Amino acid sequence: MSKKLINHPDDCVDEALEGLVMTHLGLRILGSQRVVIHESGRAPNGKIAVVAGGGGGHEPYAAGFVGQGLLTAAVVGQVFSSPPAGSILAAIRAARSSENDGVLLIVINYTGDRLNFGLALERARMEDIRVKMIICDDDCALSSPFKAVGRRGLAGSLFLMKTAGALAERGDPLDSIAHVIEEMKQSIGTIGASLTSCSVPGGEVMFRLEEDEVELGLGIHGEAGVKRIQMTTASKIIEEMLDRMTDSDSSSFFALPSGCSVALIVNNLGGLSIMEMYIAAREAIKQLESREVKVIRCYVGHLMTSLEMRGVQLSVLRVDEDWRSWWLTLLDAPTSAPLWPHPLYHDRITPERLSDEDYLGGNEFGKRGPSLSERGQRVLKVAIYGAASALESNVDYLNELDSGCGDGDCGSTLNRWAEGVRQIDLELEYPCTVLHQLCYLMESKVGGTSGALYGIFFATMARAFEDSDISGITAERWIQASKAGLEAVMKYGIVEPGDRTLVDALYPALNHLQLHSRPCINELLDDLWAACSVAKKAAKKTAGMQAKVGRASYVGEDQLTKPDAGATAVAVWFRGFVSALDAELHSVFCARRKGKSSSTSSSSSDEE
Repeated sequence: MSKKLINHPDDCVDEALEGLVMTHLGLRILGSQRVVIHESGRAPNGKIAVVAGGGGGHEPYAAGFVGQGLLTAAVVGQVFSSPPAGSILAAIRAARSSENDGVLLIVINYTGDRLNFGLALERARMEDIRVKMIICDDDCALSSPFKAVGRRGLAGSLFLMKTAGALAERGDPLDSIAHVIEEMKQSIGTIGASLTSCSVPGGEVMFRLEEDEVELGLGIHGEAGVKRIQMTTASKIIEEMLDRMTDSDSSSFFALPSGCSVALIVNNLGGLSIMEMYIAAREAIKQLESREVKVIRCYVGHLMTSLEMRGVQLSVLRVDEDWRSWWLTLLDAPTSAPLWPHPLYHDRITPERLSDEDYLGGNEFGKRGPSLSERGQRVLKVAIYGAASALESNVDYLNELDSGCGDGDCGSTLNRWAEGVRQIDLELEYPCTVLHQLCYLMESKVGGTSGALYGIFFATMARAFEDSDISGITAERWIQASKAGLEAVMKYGIVEPGDRTLVDALYPALNHLQLHSRPCINELLDDLWAACSVAKKAAKKTAGMQAKVGRASYVGEDQLTKPDAGATAVAVWFRGFVSALDAELHSVFCARRKGKSSSTSSSSSDEE
């Protein structure tokens, strides 16, 4: 049985409706019926009442769309069951104007809904209530074997509801509204796909999908679709949906000729995350535009769901040509319905972007502070690349250390910085400039906690390097700047040594350098190698250390048996930096010795 946050399966629809009414002003429940109606009750005289509904489990359809400019009333049945005719008739009676200006019923094409709404309509007419019914059948998945019952009604019915509500609000008569809606429904098509099924409260899942399967062309009651396709990217799933919708070999295909314009609904069937929904919306818009179909309205969200089904429906309404384009004014008309989405007005293929040049500044950081010689620039570049290479070589190891107490991505995130280092031209003449570049890469490529911490480290180093009272570019100046960067990390991260973070490796390493660094190049390299050992040993000591900050602080000590990934990463890149620095300086030293030897030999020959 699927887990659900409910009290009792028999009460879930009623309690959900009560929650809706309790949290949205202007909505009321009609007596003991599952009918939601606006607080004003009847439609004003001279205006048509618009009523829609269906089974529960499709929320917010249709109760969430009750309001001025949309539905006058919505009637709801038990989960995935049509509301009884008696409740529908009660909604009709309550919603119609006192002058009996008429009621329009909008019904999705399922047998139970057609029958119960039809019965309510006939009973209402026996009471001399003017009623018309429009059946929406926008499903584009079903082909010829299903012609007897017709295509299913899906999320495209929302276009009809909104249009009818706008027409009623402006005072159009019943026959005129019904004519427009009948005309509009011919211009709507819907296709759905889902990664999972759903389950009714207290029941089992409706059908089962393997991990590598996607159901294409399914309805909204947990019924299976027309075929299963292999799980793939969002782009390919949306492409498959649009191909099925517009397949001219299918008897239910929906024509989207080049040059036409559409309003688009991207409907969450219940279980997709908001992130997935906007990825789906992006893909749908881009792919329709690539077919030269212009998307000029897009509505995204939970509109007609199927409980927790992790799927999406795409509904398109053609609004091209003069006889359709005026429908946009009806879609855009204001409504007080609490859960009707605000549309995206879209008339471009690419997302609109403001220029960020004035705000981010790219890699232009100015030329400030002391400068390096060409040889110093070469040495610094090699050392930075050495740190990047070390991180690239230890991605899996760092990820493994990060699993269980973090996101398991420490190596991957820092590797993005390493990749970024190789993709830009490092401006090495001024240490302040290159440090700002390294900070920028941490912000733009890494992000998150690691990106922010290292970004603070590099940014503060750059400022300290510029403001230092030490003249020249010396080891002492680098160490002083690094200490300033680490202090800023500790300040903003509210972290101290012993908290199981990168500070546990970097703090003792820099302390060692501050106490032991010597000016002679060979001695300085020995000091750097010693600091590497200090960092490595300190990182190992974090195994079993209780974390006091970050995600690891929520994990028990028994799960923190491995060294901290952040501290280990410091030991990794520190060693890579020093190793590359050592090799480069050794190469330079050998070249200089060779040059001196050649010069001496040449001088001797001249003297001879």
